[in-house]
Amino acid sequence: MQLPQVDTWSTLLTTLGYLSLLLGVIFLAYWLLRRLGVSGMGVQGGSGAPRLVSRLMLGQHQSVVVVRHRGRDFLLGVTEHGITPLAEDETDEGAEADVGRPASSFASLLKRSVGR
Repeated sequence: MQLPQVDTWSTLLTTLGYLSLLLGVIFLAYWLLRRLGVSGMGVQGGSGAPRLVSRLMLGQHQSVVVVRHRGRDFLLGVTEHGITPLAEDETDEGAEADVGRPASSFASLLKRSVGR
């Protein structure tokens, strides 16, 4: 019994075509997910989720961040080895409008935290 003869270049080009089509579909799906604002698989971004208000980089792997969660602002020190809570404060009603201005929000929270 004789096997059919296979054209190597035809098979190679067909395989490359399918591979490029598959990569195109993956890229298109990624682009659409980013465009529609999906933040991550399995991550719920509802109103109860913590939100990063501001970040101040202190060094290559050190920063101080303000995180808002359930009506409270948390001032956290972040390094490559861990996260340290520095202060927390109740969020006033006007602070929600400060989300668009993270520098003033960060400065006001830092002043209130140091003043205690």
